[in-house]
Amino acid sequence: MGVYPKTTTIKMISNMKNILIFAGLLSLLASGACAQKGESNGGGDAPEIKNEMDSISYVLGTSLGKNVRQANIEGIDLDLVMDGLKDGLESDSAFKIPFEEGNMLVQNYAKRQQQKVAAEAVEEAKAYMAKKKSEGDLKSTESGILYEVEVKGDGPTPSKEDKVKVHYEGRTTDGEVFDSSYERGSPAEFPLNRVIPGWTEILQLMPVGSTWIVTIPPSLAYGERGSPPNIGPNEVLIFKIELIDIITEEK
Repeated sequence: MGVYPKTTTIKMISNMKNILIFAGLLSLLASGACAQKGESNGGGDAPEIKNEMDSISYVLGTSLGKNVRQANIEGIDLDLVMDGLKDGLESDSAFKIPFEEGNMLVQNYAKRQQQKVAAEAVEEAKAYMAKKKSEGDLKSTESGILYEVEVKGDGPTPSKEDKVKVHYEGRTTDGEVFDSSYERGSPAEFPLNRVIPGWTEILQLMPVGSTWIVTIPPSLAYGERGSPPNIGPNEVLIFKIELIDIITEEK
């Protein structure tokens, strides 16, 4: 089955995570780095890395810079970032915005961005599922799950209360594998009533010995919350599912 261009969902969720990491790193610098201040470079050549603390200082700087860059926040003012860093190294009383208030500002910004991404992802998911369905190669359940029978089994079908043994591979819509029992070299076992709704539903339709390719809409997968860091909010998931057996528990 074909794959479509990757949505921005995972990237944006990663960005939100990096925003919070950014806030946490500022907290670390503010609370601890003042104990190990270095001498000012005085605007000359770039300082040399001569010892362990120099290395730690540089790594803290690159970590901060990388997280700001990956957060992908438009309009970052580098001068104010450096000003805030200096105030953080000085003392809490030097903060122009109290740290608790600033941390809340960052978290609220992250929350708004995540809500925006989730709303955009809903529309992307609808468009993806509609296009897949229009291709006419896949079967569909009433709930909207799309599937293709790769191998048709002739065994019994499990019930919702059964425990099953399966091999599987999960991919995002761009083909990126986020979980695979094949890669681990061992099939998974679990009760059908303790997995995402899409799995609970589709496996009850699969005879033992079957292998299906299943496309699950967000509402029957991880929904708006997603499953960070690999699965964003309202993301369509594609699984290859091989139903090996229905496990009968010994009493």
